[in-house]
Amino acid sequence: MIKNIVFDLGRVLLNWDPYSYMIKHFEKEVAEFLKKHVFETEDWQMMDKGEITEEELWQDKLDKYPDYKDYILHMKNKVLDLLVPIEQNVSLIPLLKEKGYKLFVLSNFSKNTFQKVFEKYDFFKYFDGMVISSHVREIKPYEKIYQILIKKYKVKPGESLYIDDKIENIETGKKLGFKTIHLEMPLKLEEKLKKYIEV
Repeated sequence: MIKNIVFDLGRVLLNWDPYSYMIKHFEKEVAEFLKKHVFETEDWQMMDKGEITEEELWQDKLDKYPDYKDYILHMKNKVLDLLVPIEQNVSLIPLLKEKGYKLFVLSNFSKNTFQKVFEKYDFFKYFDGMVISSHVREIKPYEKIYQILIKKYKVKPGESLYIDDKIENIETGKKLGFKTIHLEMPLKLEEKLKKYIEV
């Protein structure tokens, strides 16, 4: 029986698709470059893990790629605007809470940006606990961050449903005994939840 529901944030409860934004507003070559050299880098993971700050990441990119300075600054200032709730999914949160499920967040997220998002949107008030990568200095898909959630909140994986958009994160969840939803398309959340619980 499912008692707990564990949510990733990006592309599950919050929109996060910088590439789609860039392809609309910049030349394709610029969008591809920034995707590869800014958003899909080891540095970005280090930032999510709390090993470097957002400021350090963006400054490093500005130093390395001066030809792209205006684009990099534009995207630095755009991050928060791109992290907006997926309303259809967020609207399910109070309903699930009402039905008695314990709700948790397990997410890779940089420290300052998470703080701003947390203060900006009130759906976080429904959660019983959160484990954010930059706060605990561990990152998905590695097991340690899942173990922190399990121990800190006494979450039993066998009684828990874990939702994430990334297959490598889902595979770790499965290995630890969670029931899982691999959410490849954000707007399919309600439909996929119904296979496990009443929504």
